[in-house]
Amino acid sequence: MASDICCDLAVHTILSGSIDEQLKRRLGQSLVITFDGPDPNIELRTLVENYHVGSIFLTAGNFRDASQAARLIRNIQEIGQSAGDVHPQLIAIQQESGLASHFSNGLQATQFPSPLGLAAGQSTITTHNVGEAIGRELASVGINWNFAPVIDVLTDLTEPLDASRRFGDATETVGDYALAFTKGLHSGGVASCVTEALGTLIQEVYRRSLADEELDLDALISMEEGELYPLQQLIENESLDSVLLSSSIYDLGDTIRGSQSVQFVIQHILRGRLGFTGPVISDCSGFPLDSDICVKHAPLRALLSGSDMVKLSSDYPTQLASIQAIYAAAQSSRLSVSTIASTTFRTSTLRFQHLPQPPFLPLPTFISSHSSLALAAYRASITVLTRNPSPLLLLPQSSILLLLTPTLPSNTPLPSDPFEPLGLALSQIHSRIRHVPYTLTSTLTPIHVAFLQRCAAVVFVLCNTSSALIEAQEEVVQMVEGVLQERERVGGERIGRVVLGAGDPREVIGMDSAGWWGACCYESTRGALETAAEVVMGVRQATGRIPIRQHGQ
Repeated sequence: MASDICCDLAVHTILSGSIDEQLKRRLGQSLVITFDGPDPNIELRTLVENYHVGSIFLTAGNFRDASQAARLIRNIQEIGQSAGDVHPQLIAIQQESGLASHFSNGLQATQFPSPLGLAAGQSTITTHNVGEAIGRELASVGINWNFAPVIDVLTDLTEPLDASRRFGDATETVGDYALAFTKGLHSGGVASCVTEALGTLIQEVYRRSLADEELDLDALISMEEGELYPLQQLIENESLDSVLLSSSIYDLGDTIRGSQSVQFVIQHILRGRLGFTGPVISDCSGFPLDSDICVKHAPLRALLSGSDMVKLSSDYPTQLASIQAIYAAAQSSRLSVSTIASTTFRTSTLRFQHLPQPPFLPLPTFISSHSSLALAAYRASITVLTRNPSPLLLLPQSSILLLLTPTLPSNTPLPSDPFEPLGLALSQIHSRIRHVPYTLTSTLTPIHVAFLQRCAAVVFVLCNTSSALIEAQEEVVQMVEGVLQERERVGGERIGRVVLGAGDPREVIGMDSAGWWGACCYESTRGALETAAEVVMGVRQATGRIPIRQHGQ
């Protein structure tokens, strides 16, 4: 169905005869692919050997441990070399830190705080050091390109699950911390690719195009100055290696006008006004196969719109169809010789100019040396929302402390019970911890009510994954509060209330006015939860500050 929709490109993408081998090698440098499993499969071998694909994007499913990761990447490089490719493979990953970490799960490599947690720690030096540590660990197994950091600001439209991937809601903060993180990656031997860039600007150009409004370049730049600030920071400091455009920018409704809007922003603003000379990558892997977007022609559309590289669909037949369409466009000169030459130059520059030799120390050596940095960064990130000391500080050891944690959806990138480390850490300080999960789709059970009737204090963890569940989460909080208030009304005793935000901090802000002592750790990783336990129990003072100006913290 989708292939019939993209008729404007379909008539230009019929391959006639064979294509020149040298041209295939050049075009292959513009392609980024993914594959399944911990070993090179037949599809990967075919794409590298026959189509000279030059970049491989790895995900968590490609890893078992550090030694396997290094072996896998060596095998990928050897496949490219045996195919006669003179360019080394770009081996990419999304390693933002926090939950968005395909490699560092605390076992394969070091787990560091999320971008929002790093900004809460109020130290660009620590952020640089974390970026460098991540770079060294990635480089030690052969990964040389990191799709990070996110340079979009946190807004009211940001989903709770994505909040911790941003450095804050102020463009200056995002620019400063993105620069520190990126420079750290460079020091560690890895190139960066900033993500979530230029989306708002492209949508504004598209809106004006539909309304036939004049595209005043100065007015556009002035209007979107905030979005452009992080990019300007990176470019001025020679720290912007590459830029990733989200697949959502090609799903604007009018496909042709949308592509023209993308092209306008890349050519006239990113390159023309900001002076960026590196490669632009378009993510064309996010479209479902039944999308109204023509999935197989989306990569070609991105290249024609000014991108230098394209991340292909994960579906192998679609990958082949996309490559054939690109070949046909090059053969017919729809994809011009000058365009191909420019993209080849930019991708080659990324490979050779920004990729120093990785260090030769084994990964376990780095993990050992980075553990103290990770601990210090996590401790610096923990934030308290109230000036009063924790109500758990003087809690008698004989009393019950009830820990209520959410049951997260199965599609969340977390273990089945990510909050077990929090319960264990609390039990190291207080002897009578009762850990009872709750769900956002049902009411409190008799077990919840029974423990609420017996406990001396409650630690309620908020970790919402979707804005659609915010109302349900508020209802659970109200039910817990209702039980506690009734108990206090009858018995006259005050029950300690602590709320811990293990995700989007906006969920916690304001609960202190309802009598809850609040803290934030920004993510539900082991490092964040274990360090938060110290603050929640009052044995360590928090120094973090929520990097969100709109809530006045």
